[in-house]
Amino acid sequence: MMARRLARAFGRGYPGPTLAPRAVITGAFSYIGAAAARELRGRGWAIHTLTNRRAPAGAGHITSARLTFDPDHLAAELRGADAFVNTYWIRLPHGVDDFATAVEHNRMLVAAAVRARVGRLVHVSVSNASLDSRLGYYRGKAEVDAAVRSCGLPHAIVRPTLVVGPADVLTSNIAWFLRRFPVFPVPDGGRYRLQPVTLADTGRIVADAAEACGDLDVDAAGPDVVTFREYVELVARACGVRRALFDTPGRLALAGIRMAELFLGDTVLAREELAGLEQELLVSHAPPLGAERVDAWLLAHGTELGRSYVNDRRRHFGDLATSPIAIP
Repeated sequence: MMARRLARAFGRGYPGPTLAPRAVITGAFSYIGAAAARELRGRGWAIHTLTNRRAPAGAGHITSARLTFDPDHLAAELRGADAFVNTYWIRLPHGVDDFATAVEHNRMLVAAAVRARVGRLVHVSVSNASLDSRLGYYRGKAEVDAAVRSCGLPHAIVRPTLVVGPADVLTSNIAWFLRRFPVFPVPDGGRYRLQPVTLADTGRIVADAAEACGDLDVDAAGPDVVTFREYVELVARACGVRRALFDTPGRLALAGIRMAELFLGDTVLAREELAGLEQELLVSHAPPLGAERVDAWLLAHGTELGRSYVNDRRRHFGDLATSPIAIP
């Protein structure tokens, strides 16, 4: 593997086989970006990140520059990269930022990669993205996927399902509610399925895509498919708590969540996110590339889950927006 990378670097005109291949990653101090950076670093890559977060302690081996959507700035930062790993997206609209602006920003990143002639473009999308979707998140992701496919660069599109790891929003906050309340409402019975994948597996799949040859479209999904209700039960077991789960219509579950959001100052679960769950958009239709079982990961980390609430709005738009989320 290393020989192939060095041969590729040498073949692109580098001065000798001792120079490490270079990856530029959006968000290497965040979540999936940090996992990809950690994996690539372990394989001998030099990492540069575009981010608006400060570097965490121990990340001195990673160089960084601000992520600003200026075409000249982006092209300059991407120039000379063997791979560009793009994880940029938004979970929720906020202020002037919505899914349409996220699509436009991603198109700018793709155009900058073309202009900089990066060796390979790896884009992190989402499972079951579709231009026909009525859900802005999934439709927007599909629009970016289309831009990547037509850009002319060697590329890979990695489509994660539900990524589970330290401080992930959905799992951590399910655990937070389970720890604090005696009952847990399950929207519409929770019989819809999902196929979670660990953060470490996701980072490995992204790194594999960066080192692969040819154009790829792959899902990042774990080996097990469970219903949402089964997943909540698993999180409760990992936390060591017993809770009564009761079925409730989705609209009533969302109404109760909205009341909690008034106190939390956050969006716990968006209507579109619930619709995506109920449409089983977090299930892959390909053989799983993830090897680590999510139930084993949850049970191994259960004592840590849900100890504090993960406020996603603070983390991305508030006073924590410049704080690192993860150590790459």
